[in-house]
Amino acid sequence: MPRGLFIAGTGTGVGKTYASAFLLSIIKSSKGKILYYKPIQCGKPADTAFVKKMAEHKDVACSYSLKTPSSPHFAFGKEKIKFNKRTIQTFLTAAKKRYDFIFVEGAGGVRVPITQNFDMADLAKLSGFPVLLVAQPGLGTINHALLSIDYLKSKNVEICGFIFSWAEGVDFNGEIVLDNAKTISKISKVPFCGGIPKLG
Repeated sequence: MPRGLFIAGTGTGVGKTYASAFLLSIIKSSKGKILYYKPIQCGKPADTAFVKKMAEHKDVACSYSLKTPSSPHFAFGKEKIKFNKRTIQTFLTAAKKRYDFIFVEGAGGVRVPITQNFDMADLAKLSGFPVLLVAQPGLGTINHALLSIDYLKSKNVEICGFIFSWAEGVDFNGEIVLDNAKTISKISKVPFCGGIPKLG
């Protein structure tokens, strides 16, 4: 059984960090050592700080913390920082020996470029963990989720399921939300793993 999850999203602002904090808060009561790892974060406030506070969890890490609130490829270029996937690979190799479970969170959607020839789906594959895809529950999510799933499959990335992250004013039991989940799962053959409620 893989000892980690790659938390990917259908886009920016869909609730990946929120979902990561929620899932971490659930399993951190286990006896194992758990790490939240954000390989690349762009802009402030930092996602690592949010997870640390929200989940009350100290084991968080980031390899590339960029100031520019943009796509990673643009932020790397603007800040004149060279991305090296071996940095992340080396970190994960060591972390897998130290931790019992690792949450790895991507930045933006799965097609977001890190370099011209390396994107978030490639990063997910590099992690060696299956993807849990985070989507918003409302209108537009069928298209975004199915395109994201198709792209991950084209890269031979394992997908263990998809979830809806909490959103203001959304009824998870509403007929449109329920049908969105059913339709995405039926077409993609990827299981729906539920919705993340509001924390606090």
